[in-house]
Amino acid sequence: MKKAPELLSPAGDFSAFLGAINAGADAVYLGGDAYGARAYAKNFSREEIVEALDYAHAHSKKIYLTVNTLTKNDEAEMLYDYLKPLYLAGLDGVIVQDLGVFSFIGKEFPDMALHVSTQMAVSSVSGAAMLKRMGASRVVPARELSLEEIKEINDLGIETECFIHGSMCYSYSGICLFSSFLGGRSGNRGRCAGPCRQPYHPLINENPARSKNGRKEEQYPLSLKDLCTLNLLPKLMDAGISSFKIEGRMKAAAYAAGTAAIYRKYIDLYLQGDKPYVVDKADLEALKGLYLRTDLQEGYYEKSKSASMVSVSSPSYNKTNDDYCAELNNAYCRKKEPVPLKADVSFIPGKEALLTVYPAGEDTLLTVSGDSVLKAEKAPLQKEDLIKRFRKSSEGLYSFDLQNIECAGDAFLPVGSLNALRRKAEEELLLRMHQKNESRPTLNNDPSFWTVPSPGSTASAGSDHSYAKNGSSQEFKHKIFVSTSEQLKEAICFIKEGDAIVIPTAFAGHVDLTGSNVPFYYSLPFVYRSPMKESLKQIILKAEENSLFEGCYCNQTDTAELMRSFGTKKKIICDYAVLSANNGSIRAIETFADAFTADIELNRDELLKLNLSRAEMFAYGKIPLMQSANCVLNTFGKCRKGSDDAGKPFTIKDRRNISFTVFPHCNEKVCYNTIYNSVPISLHKHYFSIKELGIGTLQLRFTDESASETRRVLGIFDHLRSGETVENVPYDFTNGHFMKGVL
Repeated sequence: MKKAPELLSPAGDFSAFLGAINAGADAVYLGGDAYGARAYAKNFSREEIVEALDYAHAHSKKIYLTVNTLTKNDEAEMLYDYLKPLYLAGLDGVIVQDLGVFSFIGKEFPDMALHVSTQMAVSSVSGAAMLKRMGASRVVPARELSLEEIKEINDLGIETECFIHGSMCYSYSGICLFSSFLGGRSGNRGRCAGPCRQPYHPLINENPARSKNGRKEEQYPLSLKDLCTLNLLPKLMDAGISSFKIEGRMKAAAYAAGTAAIYRKYIDLYLQGDKPYVVDKADLEALKGLYLRTDLQEGYYEKSKSASMVSVSSPSYNKTNDDYCAELNNAYCRKKEPVPLKADVSFIPGKEALLTVYPAGEDTLLTVSGDSVLKAEKAPLQKEDLIKRFRKSSEGLYSFDLQNIECAGDAFLPVGSLNALRRKAEEELLLRMHQKNESRPTLNNDPSFWTVPSPGSTASAGSDHSYAKNGSSQEFKHKIFVSTSEQLKEAICFIKEGDAIVIPTAFAGHVDLTGSNVPFYYSLPFVYRSPMKESLKQIILKAEENSLFEGCYCNQTDTAELMRSFGTKKKIICDYAVLSANNGSIRAIETFADAFTADIELNRDELLKLNLSRAEMFAYGKIPLMQSANCVLNTFGKCRKGSDDAGKPFTIKDRRNISFTVFPHCNEKVCYNTIYNSVPISLHKHYFSIKELGIGTLQLRFTDESASETRRVLGIFDHLRSGETVENVPYDFTNGHFMKGVL
């Protein structure tokens, strides 16, 4: 028998919530007035969420709250008071990005399901395994995974929630910094400005690239068409996905209702199994009339990348079908639809009126009594009138379908008494539902969870590391990240005691450090996917035999868990994309890593509130703005995989003629692009104030710099390390968010 997946719909406001539930969604995800990754959606007040919970639970549906943003320390301290009333009102689950928030909710609200947001960029069974061990009941994996990779996660015994419809980011979600560094609006804070929807001109071999049809007009190589999986639903259901998720909390109520209605139709069609599964073209056209970015595509489930997924010619939305939207609003979004429950009534003169209800899914009946039944002087009660009256609903939650009516021929009750009897039953049903919620496990708020531990306390269970601020006179250690052999040669010349060189694993077979006596780390791929496992395992196990090998930099929980599964005894250091915006997330990271990279979206004042005794600071280098499973080269028919130019960087230019370097990772088992910022971060002016943060190691990262440029930068930071002041440097740079921070 085929298993029915949950159909999960978005709701940006209460009418969208009603539309989704009334049209057939099994669950709805929505945001409150804080902590949600749609800062510009209308979102819900606390009272609206409680009202929505009552309606959803009356209909045996669920609500999940988005708590899926990078959460700063001061904000995190208010999380308990924000969630407690919703938890006691029966909130079914939370969708979380931040590791600190994740750990805190699991500790303080033990009866609420923890769902891992796609913003956590879980891209393999390894990441899912770690988060399951930490308490996750469900993971929303990266949209870029294939069906085979999703099946592998399902085999862990954890639920998977996968997108089936709606807008798609070009980047892996949660590790995109494009909006953050170009406009100060962070996607990790729910404020993405959508720079991927802007025009760019790729330069391949120094020549402007053209689309396959040769057009020269503005092109949008980073803008994906909207996802639509109606034709793939049978395969997705057979893959064992637990929840089918529709994107769209920023979209109108008619969109929530229309997508829910159409996907409900086809899920049920496949479950019935007695009819051929054929998608009506009219339904595809109907979806296009709701909200559409140029056209539809089927995502990554059966392909690693495709030019057909990209909206090269235009990123704009098609016009909605106003008549269809009005029809959907009238049918689903305007009012509550009460749940009809079977019931019996008894009206015997001289006795109390009785209403017995059969609550759906419960064995215990509910019987309420009303006023004493009178003898009719003129107009006795009529069964037809009773049936009609009890089918009404006072709060829009329940109505009563009378099955057995015991009514004496001379029985009478005023209309007010009949309505009061019905309302009393509705109130008792609601009270019964609330009592179940209020009996959830006792809560104990622990405000110390977000504070900096006192000196000398242990970092985490089983850890022998202690917290201690680095003395201001201590000399910084440097970790030098290189991408080319020329950079490596320069880096070796600047190594001092305690320093190390960091090499990408893709570089492993091309360098030999054994004769240089230089400590080194490997930086694991920005994005790890299961097909990469065996090749990485061979690299790491070989490196483990080298006494100079000190450990790995991991950009995801996936690779941190992968290293653990290899049985490594070397250091695991979390890179910039494992977010550490609050002391709770730092505590969580320290349970599986030896050190971490201070959050690059926090400013100095925000960093001062954190325990950074085991942190490193990104002090120089071009920030990776985006990691994409799709490929700009492939979009323009220039795929290099297998060629001598595989991995050779190229550039894209925006409307202002600013260039961004793109590295195609063509030699990985699963290839991807990394797009870097146009200028590097360079914190040379803040070198000495960084010491006040308690940080002892600076990261100097090189991407496309020449040998002379690399030497020049290393020389500047070496002078700083010697106590000299450097105000002016011979290159363009940015301070990043170190001074101003991010919205």
